[in-house]
Amino acid sequence: MSAQLLDQLPDPLSGGVAAIEAALDRMPVGAWDGLEPAAVRRLAERLLRVEARVRAQQLAATRALEASGLAQQVGATSTGAMLAGAFGGDRRTGDAMVHQAKALEAAPATEEALARGRIGAKQAGIIADAIGDLPDGTTPEQKQACEDTLIGDAARYSLKDLRTRSRRITDQLKPEPEVDTIESDSLHAQEKRAWAASQFWSRPNGDGTTTGGFTLPDAQADMLATAIKAVSAPRRDHLRDHPGARPDADTGPGEPSIYDRDLEHRTRLGMGFAEICSRLPGHLLPGRSGLGATLMVHLDLDTLVRGVKAATLSTGTRISAAQARLMACNLGIIPQVFGGTSLPLDHGHEQRLFTKAQKQALAHRDHGCAFPGCDRPPEDCEGHHWRQPWAHGATTTLDDGVLICPHHHRLVHHDDWHARQTPDGHIEFRHPAGTVWRRNHRWRP
Repeated sequence: MSAQLLDQLPDPLSGGVAAIEAALDRMPVGAWDGLEPAAVRRLAERLLRVEARVRAQQLAATRALEASGLAQQVGATSTGAMLAGAFGGDRRTGDAMVHQAKALEAAPATEEALARGRIGAKQAGIIADAIGDLPDGTTPEQKQACEDTLIGDAARYSLKDLRTRSRRITDQLKPEPEVDTIESDSLHAQEKRAWAASQFWSRPNGDGTTTGGFTLPDAQADMLATAIKAVSAPRRDHLRDHPGARPDADTGPGEPSIYDRDLEHRTRLGMGFAEICSRLPGHLLPGRSGLGATLMVHLDLDTLVRGVKAATLSTGTRISAAQARLMACNLGIIPQVFGGTSLPLDHGHEQRLFTKAQKQALAHRDHGCAFPGCDRPPEDCEGHHWRQPWAHGATTTLDDGVLICPHHHRLVHHDDWHARQTPDGHIEFRHPAGTVWRRNHRWRP
C-alpha cells in the first residue's frame, strides 16, 4: 500500500469516533418501548460498559490536550474551560476530567480496565486516587498488586466500601509498622479537616417553609440520618398526627389529603427531621452540647482503653479511636467491645421478634441487608428467620437470624428464596428456580 493511500485513510481514533456516531444515528430512542424488559436490562448494562469505555477515551484525549498546551494558544483559561466552551458549558466537569486524566496516568492498569468496560468511571477515580496516595517508598510490585486488588474488588463492592478498602490498603504500605495506629491517626486527621469544613445554611421561602443545606463530618451525618430514620420509620404513623399535619385547604371534595396517602420517602424523612427539631431537649443544649443518635460502634477493647485502633459505625463508616471514645462518653452510643462482657443474645421459641441486643449482634456480622447487592445499613433492616419460618418452629436465636431490609424481606418470603450459612458464618441466598448461591460482598474492615 502506497504512502499516499495511507495518508488518505482515517486514523484509528477518527475512524472509531465516526463509527460510534454512525451507530448512534441508527439507534432511535423510541425503539426501547417495544423491547422485552429482560432485553432492555441486558442492553442497558452493556450501554453502561460502553459509556465507561467512551469515558476512558475522553480522559485520554483530555490528557493529550492538557499536555499540548492548546488551551493557552486559543486564549482559554484552562483545558477544562476549553472543553466546557466546546460543549455542555460545565467548566467544573471539564476541570474534573483533567484531574482524573492526570491521576489515571499513574494507574495504567486502571485506565485499561476502564477502557475495556470492566469498571466504571467513579470506580476508576477511587482507584487512581488511592494509587496516587501511595508512599514514595512503594515498590513497583506493591503498586501493581494494590492496583490489581482494587480493580478486582470494584466488581463486588459499593463505591463507599471500595473507597474505604482503598484507604486501608494504602495505609498498610505506609512505613510505620502499626497499620491499625496509622489508620486511626489518618482518620483522626480527616475528621479534624471535616469538622473545620462543616457548613449549615437556611433560607426562608416565604410560604411557611425553609430550605437549607449542610456539610457535616461522616460520623455526625450518620448520627443525623439514623435519628431521622428512627423517627420516620414507615411502620409508624405518628407523623400523620402531628399538629401541623392537617388536610390541605386546596384538597378537592372526596380527594384524600397528602396525610391520608402513602408518604413519599423524601417527604417522610423531611417530616422526621422536622419532628426531631421540634423535640430537641433545650435544657440539655447549653452552649456546646449536641444531639446524639443511637449508633452502634464496633471496636476492640484496645480502642476503648488505649485508643490505638479505628472503629466502625453500624453504617459502615470508619472513625478514629479518638472519635469512638468521645462518642462513647458523650452520646450514649452502644459500644460492641470484643473482649468485654457479652449481652444475653439468644432466646427460645416463645419470643418471635429479635431483640435489640440480637439485632446489634446480627448487625456486626451482616453489616446491613445480607441480600446480594443490597447496600441498606443495619438501621433499615429487620431480623429474618432464615432456617425456617417462625410459625413452623423456628427459634429466635442468632443462629437462626439474618438482617434483611423490608423490601428484600418481602421478596424472600414471597418468592421462597433459599438460604444457607457458609463456613465463615455469613448467609447466602438462592432463587428457588436457580442453581447459583450468592452473597452480599459488602467489605468488612
